[in-house]
Amino acid sequence: MSGIGLVSTLFPELPARGRRSFQIAMAAFVAWLAAAAVLRLPGLFISTVAVGIPLLFVLYARQLDYQGPAKLRLLVSTGLGIAFGVAFAFGSGAVVARAYGVPLESGVAAVHLRTVEAGLSAVEALLVIAPALLLRAFSPGGRKALYGYVIGATGALGATAATTTVRMFAQLDSGLVDHDQPLSDFLIEAVIRGITMPITAAAAAGMLGAALWFRPRGRRIWWRVLLIAVVPVLAHVWLGDEDSAGITQWAKMAWHVGFAVLGVLLLRLVLQLTLRNEDADDAERDVRVLSAPRLVATWTAVIVVLALGLVGISAATTQPTARYQCPPNCGHPLMGKPVVINPRFTAPDGAFSVSYPAPGTAYSVTMNDTGVTAQYTGGTGGVMRLWGKPAQGRDAKDITTALLLDAFPDSRVAYEIPNALVGYHPGYGVAADDWPDGQNVVASRTRILIMVAVQDDLALVAAAAGPFQEFGPGSGPPTGASLELAADMGKYVNSFRWRGDPPR
Repeated sequence: MSGIGLVSTLFPELPARGRRSFQIAMAAFVAWLAAAAVLRLPGLFISTVAVGIPLLFVLYARQLDYQGPAKLRLLVSTGLGIAFGVAFAFGSGAVVARAYGVPLESGVAAVHLRTVEAGLSAVEALLVIAPALLLRAFSPGGRKALYGYVIGATGALGATAATTTVRMFAQLDSGLVDHDQPLSDFLIEAVIRGITMPITAAAAAGMLGAALWFRPRGRRIWWRVLLIAVVPVLAHVWLGDEDSAGITQWAKMAWHVGFAVLGVLLLRLVLQLTLRNEDADDAERDVRVLSAPRLVATWTAVIVVLALGLVGISAATTQPTARYQCPPNCGHPLMGKPVVINPRFTAPDGAFSVSYPAPGTAYSVTMNDTGVTAQYTGGTGGVMRLWGKPAQGRDAKDITTALLLDAFPDSRVAYEIPNALVGYHPGYGVAADDWPDGQNVVASRTRILIMVAVQDDLALVAAAAGPFQEFGPGSGPPTGASLELAADMGKYVNSFRWRGDPPR
């Protein structure tokens, strides 16, 4: 290996002219990614984020000019990665959907959910390296570190591209142009999903592949390479768990960038150790070189075709937002009749009580000393929490603002809920939006509702979070809540009672 930098590490063993072409292509990818984010075009953005770096690596592998069975193994590795990625994205959908409510979980429920998500990250890390492990076990072919690196990286990038496409597909619901998502969220998502995640995955699986296909002159160097190669795989698991922590999107981006840099540095070390210490009988490989204009043109053409396909799907599935006149189509406020037949939670000190969904309904309910968490298992899903906490001299607005910033630090308030009532007591409430990013989250708009009322220095809080959904003709009366769970939330909100409240 010669030269230093990202391109020479991700695309090793290229002649100087080839490295220059890929440097230009990588710069074009970053510029294209930034343009797609600034223009807020979901189809173009998804295709660039999901396929940008994987496509560059495919073009790199073609220049290595593998033929016959060696080329077939690369195709099998890519196909296995794509298949594993699609299966994982759809198979983990129910668990990933719960990420909407991660910031609202508490106590045992929060610990359990974080444990489940850590397990999910471990499964994803295993799937990223699975193509390389399977091919090494059943059809290794020629034992050369560079070949193992390419096999591992192609499988990992295939899995990453497939998973990212499936999880970002919901963004097409925003239409041809997304006017709602903040530009900062677009840029953060571009960095996390479009740059750091594929680089980290390719580095982790690639260096493991290089170690598995490495035929050293001595065993000690092989064990050293293998131990180094395992580090990014373990880091991949930890990084997925960190995404579910209550940190800002900028902090998440910093973690992802840091681990991507670590992965590239370790990959460079592994490739140097393997390529310099291989058996001398491995022949040198001729490398075809694409000129920079041809490389960029090929990459751009594929991205544009994929973007047009996604835009076509978006145009075919997106209907214009229905416009209503008020009156008579004024919707209805988030209120309901008090619950009188559902089970009731009472705080250990008797300070308040609240009704919660009965067994057999479309909810999975957990409780702790502070209140109730109800996971909505029907429709589009979501989480509702009903709990109490000391007000500590603060009013309802201050508590609402603090809760929103603590649970969803990057959210944006859509509107204040007019005449918000909690337990039929005047309070304060907001509807807010968040666009979460990370390894194990669905990349779509989240609607958050928080309502608080204070009496006797005790704040009673009702909060819900779930996928943003506009209601129009055929889906119910128009409502600014834009959250399916909100249609059933009112009766529980109004069932709150402070100690001493008259029975209803």
